[in-house]
Amino acid sequence: MRRIVPMLASCSGQPYRIRGPGLRTSVHGPTRRTTAVASAVLAAALVAVVGCSPSADGPAPQAASSSSNPDALPTPEGTVPDSIEDINSTKDMTGVVTTYSNDANPYIKLIPYVCPFLPDSLTREKLGMVDKQTGFGGQHTLLQICNMGSATGPNYEQLGITVTVQATSFSDATSTASINKIAEDVPVWKNVTGTVYKNSIDDTDEEKVCNIVWGTFYGSAVVSIFVSKGYVADACQKAPEVARMVAPFLPSTPSEMRPTEK
Repeated sequence: MRRIVPMLASCSGQPYRIRGPGLRTSVHGPTRRTTAVASAVLAAALVAVVGCSPSADGPAPQAASSSSNPDALPTPEGTVPDSIEDINSTKDMTGVVTTYSNDANPYIKLIPYVCPFLPDSLTREKLGMVDKQTGFGGQHTLLQICNMGSATGPNYEQLGITVTVQATSFSDATSTASINKIAEDVPVWKNVTGTVYKNSIDDTDEEKVCNIVWGTFYGSAVVSIFVSKGYVADACQKAPEVARMVAPFLPSTPSEMRPTEK
């Protein structure tokens, strides 16, 4: 598979490059093992919507309220309990989409590792992934990513999946000039919808890439699909399919947003 140099919206709104598993840490020249899966992310959406009730599609949300939490983090005076700004809340905020982005976002330094939220029963048994690895070594404040890859075929054909949790808003992500929107208002789960898109550098003769981004209470989430030459799959059809399976497992309460591995 070729080198992947996906683009991400930075805090200033300008795109920069990120790396996937098995890549060097330099943002100027990432390389990749043939068995590793690179990441492609941009950021996700925002407008306030109301949360939803429990669903059999994913883990049950925790009960609302949080004021007695002994591990509570400090919050600014006047923070409304169980609001987006209440970083200690245990309220289920599925379907809530924030308008905070990047440096203004209360979760910018609280983005958790993503891979621990995705059990093997999902990644291996349902998605067929054999590799799962935290991107950046977890050393990032704006976003965290989980890179996954299927077994590599005899001609190095492979399916790669990257799941991103980030503090960048949906509106910032989808307004970036370097993306091409394929479809909008695509159902993800419950009342959550997303935008399917490609980055301007995504596709080559060797690999096709497609992404879906949706807004969350902490910023946004992204699923990126990498289909190498010889692997039979449509990346832009696969992205929403994977997002529907992944979304129920991602953080749904502010109290889950902590910058340490579970």
